[in-house]
Amino acid sequence: MKPKKSVCESQHFDALFKQHSRTLRNYIYYKCGDENLAEDLVQEAYIKLWNNCKKIPFANALFFLKRVANNAFLNVVKHQKIVLQHQQTKKSEVDVESPEFLLEEKEFLTKLENAIAGLSEKQREVFLLNRIDKKTYAEIAVFLDISKKAVEKRMRNALKTLRKEIGDI
Repeated sequence: MKPKKSVCESQHFDALFKQHSRTLRNYIYYKCGDENLAEDLVQEAYIKLWNNCKKIPFANALFFLKRVANNAFLNVVKHQKIVLQHQQTKKSEVDVESPEFLLEEKEFLTKLENAIAGLSEKQREVFLLNRIDKKTYAEIAVFLDISKKAVEKRMRNALKTLRKEIGDI
């Protein structure tokens, strides 16, 4: 009988990190919009996994990492919202002369960001994992623990919404 993989074995832990850390970081980044925060939360998740490696079966390690990182994200959401609101009220208007195309580009990017932000969280996750991370629908389905059909439906609805929102540019 072959011994089961253990998260406590450094080669298995390292393989888990190499295989999933970037996707997990991007998953959290898509939720919070802050790359440094996403990296910190993922590092905390891996530290908690290492500290609890004897309690976590290898087969459940990815689920554990996602859950810990997501819970850590939820713990900082209120604080992050307050910080963002505070920053937005303090932003000063800067009058910069720029060519018309730069203004149009800025307007388009703003409209695109707003349209993506307006997607449901589930649609936004699938859209960004596919279009930014270049994950296949099958990879997204495994990562989010949903069916491939659910991924397809979320992507279809996300694209429909985005076309509606930015189609008149």
